[in-house]
Amino acid sequence: MVTRVAHATEGASLDAFPDLLDHLARVHPSRYGALTDGVGAVCLTGVRPVPDQSTALRLVVLADRLYDREVPVLASGMPFDQLFSEEMLKGGYRKKYFRAISRLTALARDAKRLADTV
Repeated sequence: MVTRVAHATEGASLDAFPDLLDHLARVHPSRYGALTDGVGAVCLTGVRPVPDQSTALRLVVLADRLYDREVPVLASGMPFDQLFSEEMLKGGYRKKYFRAISRLTALARDAKRLADTV
């Protein structure tokens, strides 16, 4: 379904979640906003837990930029509330992680409307 929605939605991106995380590691977080400009929807396959804190914090920044721009996020794999480990959710950045989960979940609800039309 994710691939079908990506192909049917103008301006949608389609990425495997691990590939997205690898790409984010090569781009400075100050450029994440520019990455999302003009994107109609983000479609992700293979969502799985984030492997480490630096990757998690990059994902938080991306989630913020997507939320600011109201870009729907459609994903397959694990639910967003399982992205971050218990250790991360109990650590010093827990508020950032919970905000990212909340924002990605809200954007996923928006993406469900896209999926319902395809």
